[in-house]
Amino acid sequence: MGYVVLNFFQDTARATRSLSVPQMTDQVPIPNHLEFETYISNYTGRTAIERALFIAEHCRGLKVEALQWAVAEIKKSTRDTEKYTDCVNKLNEVLTTPMAMDQTWINNTSRESKLNIEQLENELKGAKTTLKEQMREGLNRLGEEYHQCGNLTSALKSYVRSRDYCSNSDHLLEMCFRVIQVNMDQENYTHVSSYVARAEATPNAAKKDLVQAKLEACRALVSLHQYEPFIHVANALMNVSFEMNNTFNGVLSANDVAIYGTLCALASYSRQDLRTKVMANSAFRSYLELEPQMREMIDSFYNSKYATCLELLESYRNDFLLDIHLAPHVPKLFKLIREKAMVQYCIPFSTVDLNRMATAFHTDVTTLQNEVAELISQDNRIAARIDSHQKVKKEECCFPLR
Repeated sequence: MGYVVLNFFQDTARATRSLSVPQMTDQVPIPNHLEFETYISNYTGRTAIERALFIAEHCRGLKVEALQWAVAEIKKSTRDTEKYTDCVNKLNEVLTTPMAMDQTWINNTSRESKLNIEQLENELKGAKTTLKEQMREGLNRLGEEYHQCGNLTSALKSYVRSRDYCSNSDHLLEMCFRVIQVNMDQENYTHVSSYVARAEATPNAAKKDLVQAKLEACRALVSLHQYEPFIHVANALMNVSFEMNNTFNGVLSANDVAIYGTLCALASYSRQDLRTKVMANSAFRSYLELEPQMREMIDSFYNSKYATCLELLESYRNDFLLDIHLAPHVPKLFKLIREKAMVQYCIPFSTVDLNRMATAFHTDVTTLQNEVAELISQDNRIAARIDSHQKVKKEECCFPLR
């Protein structure tokens, strides 16, 4: 009976790690579960527009619909003539009959924005700096106008300046969330983190639970974009009270809390943590009601129905790949969840029949053997050796499975 030594599998393990996965430059097929209008209705403001443009960029099958929606929404809810022009040009690249550029809207909007900004700046110059509330409101209005025009740098400067004229905790929190929103739009997550900390340090905040929930949602996005361990994302989202629900759709929807929280928890939590932090978490269970397939993934994983969990997960791969925040992490998340399922499958046994395990994971023995070999090579995540003749995995003298 010949036991396979670890070195025998090193090349195979490397090959497994290099399996091709959809990258951000790849085109994603139309997802099984994504209905564009329903999906995009979960968001507001620039977040909704950016999500539509992300889908248009990465899914040919939804490109026209997403760009048409974005063009209409930009005209409806912003004064961003530059983004409007860019979207129409992108749309005309794929339309057989080009869409006419609304030059009248562009000219009128540009003229109105210029006049509004000049008027607001003149009002600020004429205002007395001793009238703090007048200055604060003026700077906020100016920031909003710049934000509407897509001039995010000037919007940020106006909001930051308003800090000097805040006279209570509510004003400080309003300033922090305005700055956070613009930094999110600029994808400047280091500054988002800084202003989350400032907001948390603000004393005597009204609606403290709601404020904290929004800050935890921001913290989760920061962790995702700064490629921190997924457990940080999961921990933040498990602390988002259901009071937030859909009150923060300009940043994150309630559905996102359920989806991101589930995937990151499955990829990073122990079985005990899944039970105590996720399944026994009344707030998170409320979010899961919005995405029942995520609840089913958790239940299947916890009840050792790994094939059911992984098949359901795979069926949503393309949906997740079209999520602007989640997409870069999908390959790693899927890999970690599958590996964790394999490790947990092996924990109760001293000997595992790879044929039976392959059946449980709906795969073939050769593929499974390569995956198990890789897990053995990763700091003994499975402390075992493989009998290549009998197709069984046997524990070693010490068996500290995690």
